[in-house]
Amino acid sequence: MLKTVTSGLSLMICLCLWLSSASFSQTKPKQGNRPKIGLALSGGGAKGMAHIGLLKLIDSLGIKIDYISGTSAGGIFGGLYAIGYTPDTLKKIALRINWRRVLSNKVPLNQINIEEKDEYDNYMIEFPVTGGRPRLPGALIEGQYISEVLNTLTYPVKHINDFNKLPIPITITSSDIVNGGLVLQHKGSLPMAIRATLAIPAAFAPVYIDGRLLVDGGLDRNFPVQEVKEMGADIVIGGYTGFRLFTEKEIENPMKLIYQTHAFRSVEDSKKQEAMADVVVDFTQALIGYSTADFYQNRRIIEIGENEARKYLPQLIKIAEEQKKYPQESTRRVIEDPKLPVTKITYQNDKGQPLDFPVMEQFAASRLGLGAGKELKVKAVNDGVADIYGTQFFDKVYYTFENNGDSALTMNVRLKQGKPGAFKASVHYDTEQSAGLIVNYTYRNILLSKSRLLATVDLSERFKARFDYYKFINENNRMWLKASFSYQALQNNSILYRLIADENYYNNMMNAELSLGYSLGRSSYVSISAGHENEAIKRGPNLLKRVFGEGNDIRTLYSHSNQAFGLLFRQNTLDNLYFPKRGNSLTIQAKYLVNNRLSTKVPDPDDEKGQSIYQYLNPMDGLPGNIARIFLSENFVKRINRRLSLNASASWGFNYSERYGFESSYMYESAKFSIGGIDGKQDVTQSNFIGLKRAEVGLNSLTTFGFALQYNFKGNFYLTPQVNVGWENRGWNPFNVAFNDDYLFGYGAKLGYMSFVGPINFSVARTNGFDRNPWRMYLSIGFKF
Repeated sequence: MLKTVTSGLSLMICLCLWLSSASFSQTKPKQGNRPKIGLALSGGGAKGMAHIGLLKLIDSLGIKIDYISGTSAGGIFGGLYAIGYTPDTLKKIALRINWRRVLSNKVPLNQINIEEKDEYDNYMIEFPVTGGRPRLPGALIEGQYISEVLNTLTYPVKHINDFNKLPIPITITSSDIVNGGLVLQHKGSLPMAIRATLAIPAAFAPVYIDGRLLVDGGLDRNFPVQEVKEMGADIVIGGYTGFRLFTEKEIENPMKLIYQTHAFRSVEDSKKQEAMADVVVDFTQALIGYSTADFYQNRRIIEIGENEARKYLPQLIKIAEEQKKYPQESTRRVIEDPKLPVTKITYQNDKGQPLDFPVMEQFAASRLGLGAGKELKVKAVNDGVADIYGTQFFDKVYYTFENNGDSALTMNVRLKQGKPGAFKASVHYDTEQSAGLIVNYTYRNILLSKSRLLATVDLSERFKARFDYYKFINENNRMWLKASFSYQALQNNSILYRLIADENYYNNMMNAELSLGYSLGRSSYVSISAGHENEAIKRGPNLLKRVFGEGNDIRTLYSHSNQAFGLLFRQNTLDNLYFPKRGNSLTIQAKYLVNNRLSTKVPDPDDEKGQSIYQYLNPMDGLPGNIARIFLSENFVKRINRRLSLNASASWGFNYSERYGFESSYMYESAKFSIGGIDGKQDVTQSNFIGLKRAEVGLNSLTTFGFALQYNFKGNFYLTPQVNVGWENRGWNPFNVAFNDDYLFGYGAKLGYMSFVGPINFSVARTNGFDRNPWRMYLSIGFKF
């Protein structure tokens, strides 16, 4: 069913895209004046990149364009051409833009603040919550990334609020989605006007401009020839990449039939517009094999556009020759950024109205970190906006500029406040812990302002739950107080249990913690904490067997509790949690475990395997007392080229017991460091190790190293060969091992794919000293808890 919904969603986006997606009727100029040349560029989604070919030919012939009108994709490339970008630069921009990010409503993980990184982009579906129930979102894509791109590209002309004062005057078309009708945008914020004409209904969120809710202009006029003539054009050159009507055979497809019923108005109007143009470069037949959503075919579409435009060379040469009869004018003008100071910064809602939530205005201002009275560089502005958005307290954050007319600017920061609650869910499966459904409710500004309440449960045989509440507590909104509770009932993967016994063993862990933290920046924090920890090891049938009445004999073999005081530093600059291409993840933890209480259950005398487990779990020489532990882990990812990334990792940790020092032969199970697993999400003191199950090996102290090469060979597919080596230290010294030949060495490869249900990983690997057949396979599907 999910696949059907996703397919239908894609088709809906395509429908909206093509909805947004000529003859000779030259108007004679006034006698003695050079004829004014207008350029009309249609919408067409991804196919609109073919316009770059037309612009390139126009420039090569030296044709001076006097006016431009554009819709949707035509608004993008027409708008950028109008402010001085050359066609070659536009081509580079179109190839460089991350279209997958444009269409996914996601930003890289390194743009999310450290308090939110563990939760961001970790669910398959997300819906706003109203009245306690999930609701469908108003639009699939808010467009945070594309707004950042447009603001950056147009930053040199941020001081121009009248589009007639651009190097080439431009009109951008939009549609009023509330009252209906075509809206011609001549003034205001250029990037916001472009963003509005891209607002494909139900796909991209609409944009408020001057009190009207605007969407893609293609709903009313996909090919704005009339508009450029009204600007003063005597001769009109048009680029049309819009929709064509399907054939009788094609509409046997029911979705294409629906497209067809909605396309007639757009196609009929475009025919009328073509009749008013002098030269129409019609790309529709050349692009018949491409859809409006084929952004990943950008290179080929641009190439087709260049080839197709050359077919109209004679008509365009005629226009160029006509222009040469008049005094020569520069064909391109580029505006230099005057670098005006910003004298005022205001905070508005997404309708452009004053923000009515003073606490959140102060919150946004502290995160923006910019002051008025000076020139603001685009990088500083984008970083500040990313810092606000990275808190996830707002659905969208963007900005506009107003020219005050006195050589100064006002910067308006627009904040779109989302619904206070969100429902998130994801399915998952792996060969170690079985399948499950993760359900999450997140509420912001509940009970107290600047706060987040989170409740997550994993409804599976291996039940897990987590609840936490944090609140920013100081003026600069960097210090926070957090209360958390977690519970896990996991399959015990320890190799020792598997070698000693053949029954099911489970680790039950329940922790409660209060921490005080300070965010050092978007990607790092330091915190101190105090908490209560409880662990138990149980033996008995799994949940399914108990449900179907095959046994309920659950025995607790081991129970340990303690209080813990911790100091934690975390840094995460990775661009993606599961398939990172750059960045690093660093963890440094110091922890002190006190008031340790332990109880073990003596098995029956004839239970040989139980006796063996009891001897392992029971401290024969007495408890080790309080425990001091240090752990450090670093994962560094370096991008080599577009497809290849290098991943290097290392971890080191040791326990020091009050009674035995470094030489303790016994350690509480929860105090041990564990290694194993290949998934991106691990507990704080767990180290990845290919060829081992998650937490398969537990050690009192450890050192591990890892090396991997991640190759992105196609789309979302990744191939990663990997090696790991690890050993138990003697004390704190990472290279003073207990036995020179007592080490673990794992090697193998994993094939990964980032799907709509989350990451999929399949690995084949081996580790020395395990099993008669040392090669192991592992499959994981979906996001991790």
